[in-house]
Amino acid sequence: MDQKGKITPGMSARPDDKGFAKIEMLLEATGGLSLSQVCAVTGLEGSTIQNWVKRGWVEHPVGKRYEEIHIARILIINALKECIKLEHIALLMDYVNGKSKDGSEAIIKESTLYNYLCDALKQSGQTDDHSKSGVETVINNVIREYSDPNPDSRIRIRKALTLMIFACVCTDVKRRVDAMMGQILIELDNPEPKPAVPLPKMELVPEVVPVEEPPEILEDIIETRKTVSQALREWDISSVEKIIIDHDEDARNISSEEEDDDEKKQQNKPWYVRKNLK
Repeated sequence: MDQKGKITPGMSARPDDKGFAKIEMLLEATGGLSLSQVCAVTGLEGSTIQNWVKRGWVEHPVGKRYEEIHIARILIINALKECIKLEHIALLMDYVNGKSKDGSEAIIKESTLYNYLCDALKQSGQTDDHSKSGVETVINNVIREYSDPNPDSRIRIRKALTLMIFACVCTDVKRRVDAMMGQILIELDNPEPKPAVPLPKMELVPEVVPVEEPPEILEDIIETRKTVSQALREWDISSVEKIIIDHDEDARNISSEEEDDDEKKQQNKPWYVRKNLK
């Protein structure tokens, strides 16, 4: 993997200039971000990022500077952590790019994968079909320019992105539920009619005060961490019902097929060992 931001064979250029572009500009200007700058960009605590590094979920910074490969991984973990266990996110990244530290097994830059996620969420929110098949259609469109000699690479990326999109949607729905529940709790404590309290904006990360180094760049770059949550807000909340219905229908079809298989197996057994079939 080329860690300096250059596109290598099998790694397509980013499809959306909003996801990681500003961070790339900051990296070019600074040669790498300090921990305090990464905290400002992501909204995470420094101790959280250091813990991820300690556990091996994020590679160690180079000379205390966080480069593209580090920040992209941090952004992906941050987008998924409320719905997926941290250990499972690390395994998901291994599924996509392997476990090698030198990037020899990598099939895509993680900054590109993050851009794909942002772009897919945005496009999914702008369509009327939010079923699993609809999401997969969007993903196929987002990664249409991706190419790799290994045919399995595109399949892995498509599976990973599908999982990531549903995880982000679940995170957004949970936050909306928490916000609505908060309103109900306020009404319970205050039975007298009062003006409605507006729902808070659904951000994947909490707001933080920008650090001083360098403020003129960071004030602009902080907007990057809102990309995923902005895309999520374009989803119609009713689309979640379509996702659930689609998932339940798939589960019923699988269950029906399994029952048919069990019945065929029973029919093929000798009469004296067969179960009572309906």
